[in-house]
Amino acid sequence: MYSLEFNIILMLFIGYLFGSIPVGYLYCKAHGVNIFEVGSGNPGSTNVGRVLGKTHGRVVFVLDILKTMIPILIAHFVIIRLNYSRNGIGFTSAFIKHLSLNLQVLHKGSFRDPFVIFTTGIGAILGHNFPFPTHFRGGKGIACTVAVVAYFNVIFAVILFVIHKLIGKLTGYVSLASILTLIIMFLTSLIMSINKVYPFNFDYSYAVLPEIFIIMILGIFRHKENIDRLEKGTENKIKR
Repeated sequence: MYSLEFNIILMLFIGYLFGSIPVGYLYCKAHGVNIFEVGSGNPGSTNVGRVLGKTHGRVVFVLDILKTMIPILIAHFVIIRLNYSRNGIGFTSAFIKHLSLNLQVLHKGSFRDPFVIFTTGIGAILGHNFPFPTHFRGGKGIACTVAVVAYFNVIFAVILFVIHKLIGKLTGYVSLASILTLIIMFLTSLIMSINKVYPFNFDYSYAVLPEIFIIMILGIFRHKENIDRLEKGTENKIKR
């Protein structure tokens, strides 16, 4: 029951369910706007910011991060419970003990835990991009990607966020910033893994790198229309 395959399927499904919560659509609906009918028609934070204002866009961005972190934390705690219950340790004691451990000590020696958690994040991104409540009309998964990366390395996530902002400011295109940041995310992760730099100095780096690659491909695929508009010179620019 508690095999790796079972955990992967279960957490992928849970991640998808949480990711499918259309927070951008619901938030805009609460403000009397159908986000699918205005701006670019995308329910992501960028379009919400264009339509309702930057503050509203930031709120949706944070909500998208939260809906991704919740299933990741569920996976995190489930794994703690399973790992320690095998040794006869209660969940409360396991959680307290876990908090006292360094992240290196926690994950060292097994790729299964981070692999399952990364899979949960991919499920949330898929749910965000293709949510069933809105007939699979979703966002592009950038906020969700930030949340997944932040679980493993907050500093890395913050650096990527800053890079995204800088590219956006320099080029004037949020979509181009997102695409380039996704590529930088994967290439940096690959280099960090080869050189065994935190958080890729553990045995699981070879297991999660393919998932980081999948996240990059998912993000780029969701920007295919933006790429087409960038080539034609018709892509929307950031309002300065």
